Amino acid sequence: MPGFTWPPRDTDRNRILYRLQVVVYALVTAYFFVFALASGALVPWAICTVALAATVVVAVGLLLMRAQRRAATEPNAEATPRSAEQDPAPGR
Repeated sequence: MPGFTWPPRDTDRNRILYRLQVVVYALVTAYFFVFALASGALVPWAICTVALAATVVVAVGLLLMRAQRRAATEPNAEATPRSAEQDPAPGR
């Protein structure tokens, strides 16, 4: 069993699911926010707060996946060999 990883692995499936979750959670947050404003009750405010936190967590996961994808496509500067002029011998 692979378990949970954070940040999530950057796969096509995860990107689709996270984008869908951001939209659904944002709609739920907006719905309960409007309902809480209209009613003034405590329970809709609590649900709105939890839904907003879930939206933020999923959005951060999506951004972390994007950062992984960009890091994988960019060439790594440390992987290129350095010349002797840039890396002097120890003891000099």
